[in-house]
Amino acid sequence: MTEPRARLLIRIPASLKAKLAELAQQEHRSLNRQIEYLLDRSFRDETKGEAGELPRPKVRRKQRT
Repeated sequence: MTEPRARLLIRIPASLKAKLAELAQQEHRSLNRQIEYLLDRSFRDETKGEAGELPRPKVRRKQRT
């Protein structure tokens, strides 16, 4: 059985959308499936601790007073 699908509305720069659309065409995927694939792959790579992974941004927390 497949997992239920959820809608997600996001806003991204037009230039990024164009790059994603071009990559999707090269990979013979729809734009939606390409974005889904890239997001899924990023989580799989993160759990494997892939070399060359981008450093996580540091989160600034409020100091307690």
